[in-house]
Amino acid sequence: MDTIVRCVIASIMMGISCKTFFEIFAPVRKHRHKWMEHLVVWLVAAGFLVIAFTKVPPYVLQPVRFIVAIALPVQICFQIKVTKNAVLSVLFCGVYWILSMILISTVYVLPVVHTRELDDWIEIITDSSFLCVMLFLHHKLEKHIYVIGREKRWAGLALFPIIGLTVLVAIAMMPWDGSSVDKYAKLAAVLGFTIICLCLFFYIENMLAREAEVQNLRLIQAQTLNQMELYRAMQKNYEQNRRLLHDYKNQLNCIQGMLMEGQAKGALAYISKLTGSIRKNADYVNTNHTVVNVVLNQKYQEACEKGITMTMAVNDLSGLLVSEEEIVILLVNLLDNAIEACGRLTCDKIIQFKMLLEDGQLVLSIRNPVEEAVKIKGKRIPSGKSMAAQHGIGLMNVDSVIRKNGGMSALRCEDGWFCFSAIIGEREVENKQ
Repeated sequence: MDTIVRCVIASIMMGISCKTFFEIFAPVRKHRHKWMEHLVVWLVAAGFLVIAFTKVPPYVLQPVRFIVAIALPVQICFQIKVTKNAVLSVLFCGVYWILSMILISTVYVLPVVHTRELDDWIEIITDSSFLCVMLFLHHKLEKHIYVIGREKRWAGLALFPIIGLTVLVAIAMMPWDGSSVDKYAKLAAVLGFTIICLCLFFYIENMLAREAEVQNLRLIQAQTLNQMELYRAMQKNYEQNRRLLHDYKNQLNCIQGMLMEGQAKGALAYISKLTGSIRKNADYVNTNHTVVNVVLNQKYQEACEKGITMTMAVNDLSGLLVSEEEIVILLVNLLDNAIEACGRLTCDKIIQFKMLLEDGQLVLSIRNPVEEAVKIKGKRIPSGKSMAAQHGIGLMNVDSVIRKNGGMSALRCEDGWFCFSAIIGEREVENKQ
């Protein structure tokens, strides 16, 4: 009975460690029921319970079943590519084996009697230490999650966990019942390999920190440019309203004069013409949010001037909690890209825009036809062309804002249409509660 309890506890700790580790690299799949987001813990725990009560395979196959018990639940519960999942599962297994080898090597050089109960406690201590290591990694790498998520940042290091796990398997296959000198030599080998891994980890952590700083500088630059564009738009609207107000005073005086002279029909015709002018210069969109209104009206007018039809579905956004700077980054980048893409077309110039705040969640989507199919890699558009590269940086900034606000987004290009969609709102809902 004690063995079963220990196995259950160890399996649950392994499930928690798995969830903690993979949350650094990939988002959990969204489910209607909140408890489903913790499903990976129970699936991994079930897998390791099966491992605990089945026959131990040869050394070469032991890491294979470990990796399978991790990779399958992760593929089900996380939004992650198969290749990335495989690499990270091998890395996860490698870290666990390093800890296990350190503890086993240490115990074998101590003058203690080795029993089955001692081995069980070694396993519990290993799983507990492993959970602490995963929590430490999550804390250290969480702030670099955006950089880690980019494919080029982890793909280049994919070979390391495979080589590391091969070395660990080779060490584990060596006999452990030799002389004390051999035991100390094995312990020294494991510790030396561990030191190498730690040095590599701190090197990678430093590299990610620098990448994050570069990304933050790009984001700050984009915020500054977008904020300046917003201020210019607001200044343009203010100056336009001043001119219109001055003109309306003169026009009212003209209407008054026409009525005093009895020219009622002429006055009515003049008023009808004036009303059309007012409608043309009035705001097209009102969402009860000043910044959203300014950006959408500016981009709507810009699209109309370029012969682009822009349909919009919006509602009351007065409760939107995303900061003004972040709103500008989202809307300006997305709409600028759509307007420019439509500008290259000779016909069917249309932008379909939706921005709705429902139940504390912001639903944002934009669709526009494209001249040719757009290649999408992750959350960006890879290209060596300067203009496309700028769009890529803009989309990176958009994705950074969405991640920061606890949202998720998707890009796709199909049937001649480029589509962007995002849902932002978990953090806002929690704050309201």
